[in-house]
Amino acid sequence: MSQLCRVRRAACLVLAGVLFTHGFADGQDSPSGDEPLTKEEFARFLVEYRQFRADYENLKSENAQLKAALEEVKAQIPALSERTEKTERALAYAKAQSALLEEMGRTESILPGLTNFTLGGFASARFDNRDDEDSTFGANVSPIVLWKPTDELLFESRFDIFLAERETEVDLAYAHLSYLLNDYVTVGGGKFVMPFGIFWERARAPWINKLPTMPLLYERNFIGEAGLGVQVRGGIPIGPTKLNYAAYVINGPEFRTNPSDLGRLGFGRGRDNNNNKAVGGRVGFLPIPELEIGASLLAGRTGNSGPLEDRADSVIYGFDVSYGREIAAIKGRLELRGEFVRVDTDDVDFGGLLDTFRFHNSRDGWYVQAAYRPTQVEARILDRVKIKNLEFVLRYDQVLEPGPGRLGIDRDQLTLGIDYWILPSVVLKAAYVFDDAHGADDADGFFLEVGAGF
Repeated sequence: MSQLCRVRRAACLVLAGVLFTHGFADGQDSPSGDEPLTKEEFARFLVEYRQFRADYENLKSENAQLKAALEEVKAQIPALSERTEKTERALAYAKAQSALLEEMGRTESILPGLTNFTLGGFASARFDNRDDEDSTFGANVSPIVLWKPTDELLFESRFDIFLAERETEVDLAYAHLSYLLNDYVTVGGGKFVMPFGIFWERARAPWINKLPTMPLLYERNFIGEAGLGVQVRGGIPIGPTKLNYAAYVINGPEFRTNPSDLGRLGFGRGRDNNNNKAVGGRVGFLPIPELEIGASLLAGRTGNSGPLEDRADSVIYGFDVSYGREIAAIKGRLELRGEFVRVDTDDVDFGGLLDTFRFHNSRDGWYVQAAYRPTQVEARILDRVKIKNLEFVLRYDQVLEPGPGRLGIDRDQLTLGIDYWILPSVVLKAAYVFDDAHGADDADGFFLEVGAGF
């Protein structure tokens, strides 16, 4: 039975007891005419009455405690209100600080030198020993700076630092800003690596080029490494195949007239030598992921503004193919690469520098290269040299150049090389070149190089 019920019952019994006492004392019947209470009932009444008094006193005590607690709460209300107000102000301040920090983070992400900055590059040390030159050691380092201020914007540049005959020289190889319009189109401007063929863009670095020497057509400067202008490029998936493209407008190459380089083209000028600009591009098609077939073109006015060469225009076109695949049957990886480049410049009459002559000023160059690395062979030589880290390379080059005397020297070269990959980006290369020069002394040579990418 609950305390409240007991109190109610006790109150009823008290009232009944009062009536009983009054009737018993007066010797009269109860007002209702019922029989008076017996002594046993009266005794129970007394017990319950005492319990009632005890419960009543407990209720009074609890009520007093509740009143005291209520007064204490009332006394704390002003302090709680003040604390709540301070808490609300603190929350508002924290929210404002959070918004400020978020905005500062967005601002810092586009400040130069603070975020998304990477320094990489490559380096090499080499030994050259050609028949027609003094043997020599050499070294160079090429830092590459990459900065990405936003997800769509990228700046990249490379500096070539190398030892010349008596001093160290520094050359700006490229400095280029690109903007990603969407997944298929990127636009950019500045001095950029020429998207012509595949060597300059993909195999120039000494830890990627599998031989210590460059292909002969690049060594003879049939096409320069970089151009100054604007470009647009990207890639397009076509079902299971893929197409990549590049188109550009640059300061054109320079038609050279000095006796030792007559008729050849010079690249890398900071300013154009005429008011015409050269246009070019490359398209690459990948019918399967391992195979790419490409075609390149560059055309424009190359002669200086003047009476002799102002009519000299040049068209350079080329084709390239590359294939690479891991083949279980030969327990390794096979890579094949080949390029053909033709430089076709208008005929020009030369006089005064040499005897007056006119020649068809077009030159051809091509090479094929094969490389095999036994990546699936676990054997070792002398317990130190891993067979799978060796790579065997063969390249055949040919250039056909026009002109009288030493200007028109055709060359064939066969290069045999062996590489040892110390790390995936560190390679030791050795090669021997068998040179066959038509109309001049051969220039056979032995070459050693250590190339590293970082």
